[in-house]
Amino acid sequence: MEDDTTTAAAKDAVSMVLRLDGLLIEILLRVGFPTTLVRAAAVCKRWYHLASDMGFLRRFRKLNPPRLLGLYIHGSPVSSPITQRFVPVLPEPPELLAAAVRTVEGYSFPTRESEANLARHCRNGSVFTTLCGDLYGYQLQHEVHNPLCPRATAISINPRLTFNPAPPATGFEVLTREEEDGSLSYYYVFMELSYDEIGSTVPPKHWTARVYMLQDGIWRSHTTATPRIPVGRAGHSVLIQNKVYMTVTMRDISVLDLNTSSFSTVQLPDGVQHPASDFMLSCTPDGSSIYLVELKDFQLCILIYKGGCWSIADTILLVMCAGLMISDCTIEDAHSSSPWIKHVGDHAEFVLLQMGRHVRYLDTRCRTLRTLYEMSAEEQTWESIAIIPFMMIWPPVFPSLRNCNVQK
Repeated sequence: MEDDTTTAAAKDAVSMVLRLDGLLIEILLRVGFPTTLVRAAAVCKRWYHLASDMGFLRRFRKLNPPRLLGLYIHGSPVSSPITQRFVPVLPEPPELLAAAVRTVEGYSFPTRESEANLARHCRNGSVFTTLCGDLYGYQLQHEVHNPLCPRATAISINPRLTFNPAPPATGFEVLTREEEDGSLSYYYVFMELSYDEIGSTVPPKHWTARVYMLQDGIWRSHTTATPRIPVGRAGHSVLIQNKVYMTVTMRDISVLDLNTSSFSTVQLPDGVQHPASDFMLSCTPDGSSIYLVELKDFQLCILIYKGGCWSIADTILLVMCAGLMISDCTIEDAHSSSPWIKHVGDHAEFVLLQMGRHVRYLDTRCRTLRTLYEMSAEEQTWESIAIIPFMMIWPPVFPSLRNCNVQK
C-alpha cells in the first residue's frame, strides 16, 4: 500500500512538472538530438508548439550543435581515377543515430564507366555533386542527392556550365543559403580573368565574378560584377545572408553583394595573407559578420570581424587538447605532422584537420581533438584531398500538425 502511495505521488510530481511550460522547455532543451526532439513534439499539441517555436530552436541549437554523421573524402591519385569514399562517424551515444549513419553509408552516387561523382557541398542532408570524366570534358554535370532518403530521386541540373581549367578561369565554388521556409538556394560562383579586349595577349589585370542561381533545375544568371582589384588566386568563399566573402587577393577579402552587384573589401588581419596563411572563413550565429579561423604552428586562432576591425574570439593550442588526455591523441602524435585546415563548420564550432595520415575533428567549444579517419598508404600519395562533412539536418523537420496523430 505504501509503495502504491509513493508511486502515485511520484506520478503526480512528474505530471505537475510537465504542466509547467518553463520547466518543460528546460527539459526539452536537453534531449540532445533533433530526432529526439521531433519524437517529443509528437506527444501532444502543447509539446509540439513548444518544440517547434523558433526562439526555442535557437536555444536548442546553441546547446546542441548539429552532429557530424560522416565525411566524404576524395582525392586525385597519381596514376588512377579520382576516388571517393564515405567515412561514417558515430556520435555518442551511437545507437540513437546508427540507423541514419548506415543509411547514408549505404547510399551511392550513380556513375558510369570512367566517371567520378564527387561531393562538393553538403547542407541539411542534401549533397551537391559534380560528375567528372572524359564524357563531359569541361562541361560539368551537377546533381543534388538526399542520402537520408534513398528513394528520393536525384535532381539533375541543366544546362551544364562550361568550366575551362586553363586561363582565363580562376576557379568556381558552390554555395548554399537556407531560406525562411527551410529550403536551400544554390549559388554557383564562377571567377574568371578579365581581358581588356577579346583575343588580347596582354596579361589580365582584373577578374570577373559570375554568380548563377539554381531555379527549377536550371542555372540562371544572377549577378555579374568586375571589381577593380588586382588579379589573385581564387580561394575559399562563404555565403552569409546576401553577401559572398571571397579570398582572392593577398591582403583582402572581397565581398560581393548579391543585391547590388557591387564589391567591397575587408582587410585581412595583420600577419594573415592569402594563400600563404592556412585559414578559412565561417559565419557568426546571427549572420551579421564573419569568423576567420587561422592555424599556425599548432595554434588555432579564431578572429571575428565587427565594427570595421578584427578581434580575437578564442585561441586553442592543439598540443594542449592532446595533453589534457581528453581525446585519443597523444602529445607525440600531435607533434608528428603539421596540421592543415580542411573545413570549418558553421559558427566556427568545429574544425576538420588533416594531420599526416589522420583526419581529426576539433571541437572548438569543448576543446577536444579526436581522430575520425586514418588514411591508407595509397591515399597518402594523393596529390590533393577534399573533405566534405555530412551533418545532421538542422532545423529539424516537424510533421504537419494536421497530419500528425498528436494528442490534444
